[in-house]
Amino acid sequence: MPSEADGASVGKTDREKKIMNVVANTSIILVSMLMGGLTEALMAATGTVASGIAGAAGGEEAGKKASREFKQKLPEVDEKMKAMIMDVRKDLYVQIEQKRKEIEPFLSDPVFDVGPKKIDAYDFELPKLTEELDDGTIAQYTCLLASEDPSFAALFKELTNWMNTLPTFPNKTNRK
Repeated sequence: MPSEADGASVGKTDREKKIMNVVANTSIILVSMLMGGLTEALMAATGTVASGIAGAAGGEEAGKKASREFKQKLPEVDEKMKAMIMDVRKDLYVQIEQKRKEIEPFLSDPVFDVGPKKIDAYDFELPKLTEELDDGTIAQYTCLLASEDPSFAALFKELTNWMNTLPTFPNKTNRK
């Protein structure tokens, strides 16, 4: 039969896991948004330049053809970016688990509880940001942000503001 100390330990571990998941998931959603916007901007700029060069060298029809080809490549580039973000998400969760014992002692500050409490105030009919999320759920949250869903935009702003107030972890001093 588990003792009270065991229950406290499990509760503490669950608290810290939620905190780490909030930070990880919020970061992943932010990276997804930035990468999506960056990909679109780069593809548009590159397409414009290529279209202009092709147009100057081969006429208006060559310019239009180059522009169409770049637009056709956008979904392929977008898929590659999504795959890269999936890899980042998986790697981040692995790193958190590997460093968990090192990180947990620094999470005792009550300021770390603010993020999970903010998440509990919202319901998007998705698994909570305090959980380890799969790619589909991350994509759904990213779509909420991209579509400027008012509730999610408000929560996301609160979470990013909260993350900016978190204490930083001390650097290791025993580097060789």
